[in-house]
Amino acid sequence: MREEYIAFHRKDGRGVCISEWEPHLEFFTGPFENWLSGQPIKVFLERPNWVVALRLPPTIGTSGISPDRSAGYPVVLKRFGWRSPLHRIARHLTGSKAVRSFRIAMTLRNAGVATPRPLIAWERSGLDSANQGYYITDEIPEAVTLRQWLKSSKVPEPEITALSMELARLVRGMHDAGVLHRDLTIGNFLVAPKPFEGNRIFLIDLSRAIHLGYVPLPLRLMDLARMKLFNLWPAFFESYCVGHPDWMDWQPALNFLIQVRRWKMDRWKKIKG
Repeated sequence: MREEYIAFHRKDGRGVCISEWEPHLEFFTGPFENWLSGQPIKVFLERPNWVVALRLPPTIGTSGISPDRSAGYPVVLKRFGWRSPLHRIARHLTGSKAVRSFRIAMTLRNAGVATPRPLIAWERSGLDSANQGYYITDEIPEAVTLRQWLKSSKVPEPEITALSMELARLVRGMHDAGVLHRDLTIGNFLVAPKPFEGNRIFLIDLSRAIHLGYVPLPLRLMDLARMKLFNLWPAFFESYCVGHPDWMDWQPALNFLIQVRRWKMDRWKKIKG
């Protein structure tokens, strides 16, 4: 079933949310920040964007989650920060990263691509808030990043192979939906210990993604080249090319892009010292 959302504009902020959360907009655009400061949280990332897991008040939730909400509704919050004064100025030209993330997530989910369900995204307005952006999604229980999962010594080889094929189908689905991620690292996938909404792997960090409508093969390869899959590349790329065997002929071009990417990263590390 296609998921729908609404746009809203309030005195203290504007954004988008699922229709079920419309009655709670005054809470998010109003006292949310003060309420948040007194809540227990689990911090995943502090800078430049603050990413935490927390539980919202039990009165806030959706029909698509476990009915036991006595401890609150489990979500992940991303609060967008500023890398530099230039980024702060550019924000007015590039638009809200929070709202963009929400809309891209909706596009992907409506195309059957696994990404955490977006719930609300908004930007606070006013001089005291500096147009701060917020994005909230469902939490994927006990999930870790793909990078963390691949480093685990406890993962059997058959499970790694099976997950690489699911990963290939996910990325292929994203590109077929007309979305270019532009930051497709293995740190931007979550792996769940057991299926959640029928999936074990989920795409995250959509703030740089763009919806082109159609993603040509050269751009697909540039997206793929960011992924450090090492010995998983053959199985992954073969699964990605299902239905388009002619794409396999582009393997040398992908290998070249991967090498260029690694060279650039090595150079950047040397420059940073």
